[in-house]
Amino acid sequence: MRLLLVFLICVYSTLSFSMNKGEYSVEIKNHEIILDSLFDLLRSSTLDSEFQRYNQEFTEQLEKTLELKESFSYPFKNLVKMSKLVSPDGEFRLFNWNVESQSGVHSFYCYILKKNGTIIKLRDNHRIIERAESKSLTHTNWYGALYYKIIVTKKGRYTLLGWNGKDGMTTQKVIESMSLSRKGAKFGFNLFEYPSERKTKKRVILTYSDEAIVSVKHYKTKKTEEIVFSHLSPSTPQMTGFYQYYYPDLSFDKFVLTNGKWIFESDSLMKNEKSNQDDNYNPPE
Repeated sequence: MRLLLVFLICVYSTLSFSMNKGEYSVEIKNHEIILDSLFDLLRSSTLDSEFQRYNQEFTEQLEKTLELKESFSYPFKNLVKMSKLVSPDGEFRLFNWNVESQSGVHSFYCYILKKNGTIIKLRDNHRIIERAESKSLTHTNWYGALYYKIIVTKKGRYTLLGWNGKDGMTTQKVIESMSLSRKGAKFGFNLFEYPSERKTKKRVILTYSDEAIVSVKHYKTKKTEEIVFSHLSPSTPQMTGFYQYYYPDLSFDKFVLTNGKWIFESDSLMKNEKSNQDDNYNPPE
């Protein structure tokens, strides 16, 4: 495989030099070729030993790539099978992916690249974090997810929408709160308020049947900003608390952004418009 990668790099370097002298350097383009090849090997793996091997190689290569000065602006167009997000305020990028074991359990990986070049590695501990909706976490103790949306809640404070494949029986959508410090990241702020219940959550985790498709979307107009999501109910009253039997019940709840906090409103009367992206990350390809 290494011989193949060397060959690809040599060919691509020659073409790149002759065809495009340089919006971006040959070096970072070569790094992308290696990343793309390793990620394809990771995605085509069927054994846990292969997952571990190729994920480790991919992670090491990504760390080397993110150290390059061009990495913040480079588009990485070939890495189409992983999440690459830029914050709306241009302060950071996310490089985010998941690995599913043979048993169906998901692990998550994420690197935050700040505009000043600082690299923050997130460590996933979601399987051992208890009462996760009430916990303040950091980049070394992260509730892993595959993010598909970054929302600027207020200056320096962000809300992330993500997917967690969980365990083969249940799936989760995660509404996370985050801020960045000089060298790290903090997760879990008291942003999610439930006025009728007089309680606040640090993050919101929707857990439901692996067979279901649950929508969590962000809407913004000149007058309002909302996160609208499917209301979940057990298939029968006897299944209450058994989340592998929870499904959307065709009603919707929402959070409305008010003075920097998300205020919960139940059973919103809102039509769910069809979108080509409705099934994003449920499950990811």
